[in-house]
Amino acid sequence: MRSDKLQRYEELSESSRAFAVLKVIYLYLRDFNIFCATLTGYIPFHIVRSALYRGLFGVDLPHDSVVYWRCRFFVPDGVHIGHRSIIGNDAFLDGRNGLYIGNDVSIAAEVRIYTMEHDIASTDFAMSGASVRVDDWAFIGPRVTILPGVRIGEGAVVAAGAVVTSDVEPWTMVGGVPATFIKNRPIVKYALDTKHKRALQ
Repeated sequence: MRSDKLQRYEELSESSRAFAVLKVIYLYLRDFNIFCATLTGYIPFHIVRSALYRGLFGVDLPHDSVVYWRCRFFVPDGVHIGHRSIIGNDAFLDGRNGLYIGNDVSIAAEVRIYTMEHDIASTDFAMSGASVRVDDWAFIGPRVTILPGVRIGEGAVVAAGAVVTSDVEPWTMVGGVPATFIKNRPIVKYALDTKHKRALQ
């Protein structure tokens, strides 16, 4: 007995079949690209990892920023990182709808940033999403999850383990699940010293 997938494929027009084949090829190539970017995260030399992220995978990564090892990307060329910013080990950066990280941003270990999610009200569980922005001088603590469409304001702090579902005002600290206001942060503008961190990575 023929499978449902095969039967549906045969019912398509010739142009629709060609499109379906091209779509499958694109998805396989995209997944292979993500797999290779993941493997790159295990290379124990910062200079090699960064060169591959920039040259092979299209990550917008300045030479004065640091991505620690085992970082994982979804659509790497949708990720844009500013100057003197630090991405901690085991981070997950989703570039499908655009992820924009500013200058002098510190992102701690195991942070997850998503730009797409499933719509639980959709009749076909469709995907929806929006870009995420992390503005200059923000600090994102360990194991934070940031959901699609969120903007982390200039100088904002997100406490460890928080789940951020809405925008965070500049120079404030938030925490919890979902993240809520804790206190204001003094306005302190600095340039992160990434030169020594690059030497250690």
